[in-house]
Amino acid sequence: MAKTAERTDKAPAPEKAAAAPPKPQSPALVWTVLNHVLLLPLAGAFLPMVLFHAGVQDERGMLTAGVLAVLVMLTHGTCWRMAARAGERGLAGANLVLGLLSLAALALLSTPSPLVAVVHIGKLFI
Repeated sequence: MAKTAERTDKAPAPEKAAAAPPKPQSPALVWTVLNHVLLLPLAGAFLPMVLFHAGVQDERGMLTAGVLAVLVMLTHGTCWRMAARAGERGLAGANLVLGLLSLAALALLSTPSPLVAVVHIGKLFI
């Protein structure tokens, strides 16, 4: 009983200073993630069909590969430039590496997204 009385007699602990609001995410990081999770997989899935229905696609798909290569270079170049201007050297370097991986996936597996390429390679082992 005495222990309970001692606890109530103590003054309440002083409130801790309010935590600082979290720093917002870098726009370059957000666009890099959206590029690899949304834009490149959708472009790789739907662009060949759109070009084929428009009647400009040849049987080898060279036009589609060229358009996708330009899309990869533009999106990664834009994300690299945004990261470099914001002073995020690591993210700028990661964008260059991801751009090279995207071009390699396009050349080797006919998809502009390295994530989709990993899934295709993973299917070989399952």
